[in-house]
Amino acid sequence: MARLTLLRGALRASPFLASVTLAGWSLATNPFTQPFIEAAPAQVERALERAMARQVTLPWLAAELDEALAAKDLDRVETLVLIGTDQGLAPSPEQEARIEALREEQTGWLAQAQTCGVCMADIATCPSLRMMAMCGVPFELTPLGDVNALRRAGAATLKGEEIDTLDASLAVVGLGATATVVVSGGSSLTVKAGAGVLRIARRTGRLTERFAGMLGDLTRGAIRTERLQPYLRGDAVMDEVVDSARLARLSEVSTDLARVVSNTSVTDTIYLMKNVDTAEDAARLARVSDVTGPKTRAVFDTLGKQRAFRALVRLSDLALTAGALLYLAVLQILLTFAGWLGLRAWRVVVRRV
Repeated sequence: MARLTLLRGALRASPFLASVTLAGWSLATNPFTQPFIEAAPAQVERALERAMARQVTLPWLAAELDEALAAKDLDRVETLVLIGTDQGLAPSPEQEARIEALREEQTGWLAQAQTCGVCMADIATCPSLRMMAMCGVPFELTPLGDVNALRRAGAATLKGEEIDTLDASLAVVGLGATATVVVSGGSSLTVKAGAGVLRIARRTGRLTERFAGMLGDLTRGAIRTERLQPYLRGDAVMDEVVDSARLARLSEVSTDLARVVSNTSVTDTIYLMKNVDTAEDAARLARVSDVTGPKTRAVFDTLGKQRAFRALVRLSDLALTAGALLYLAVLQILLTFAGWLGLRAWRVVVRRV
């Protein structure tokens, strides 16, 4: 009889003991030290598609278009039209008419000619990303743009003014990458493109304050200003002007941004720089662009930085398993206690009756 009672108790306790044992084993692997892991590209794509479908509704699109049209922001208007088209939504007839009127106003040949002259003279004064792409960016991304940046730094040195070290350092990275491209047949083209984007974003004020500060720390002391003029005259080589070791990290950031350029465009990458505060953000932006391609700007415009980056990680299988086992163990404890309490209450009622 005693053995039967012991066996019955063991059988009753076996589910709870099994859950506790498995939970203890899973916790021994430290599943919560790194609960989030890198999501696969297909998982990132599905997460972003679901988030976009939830966010982009007809009322949202209409309200955003009205705001962009009121501000006469054609770049934003066309991005919103693209976002709506991807979700099967279209502007109202009244908004369509306003969009066409705005396009006519800002893309007529006379307006473009006037604006293009302004952009070529100084890209920092370019009023829109479209005109920046047409007129300012092509020159700035050539070696002539890099040389021009070094010329500005050299002129500042002669006048005894403080030079823009970040602008000059990015120009050096661009020129160095250009030379490597010539030798290697193009393998350093990504560094050149990324450095060019950073320099344009810097000059147009599109870098966040935090990211600009981080880049400034990377380039501090990297340029030997006293050797700038001899280099521009051809009396010195690049190694005499720059500390290459200090610019290695800057080249890594440039490479990440060049991936964004190849997946989207130069102007889209410059626009997206407002979402980059750290070197890690630049790497995350590159990962998202690998998945979303030309739609990257639309995704960030709709979801924002945090929600877009959140799609890059998922809960690990170990963390999910440990959480489920802990839930089962706690549930069994509660059910066992509830059963014991109910049985005692029932016995009290039976005795009184």
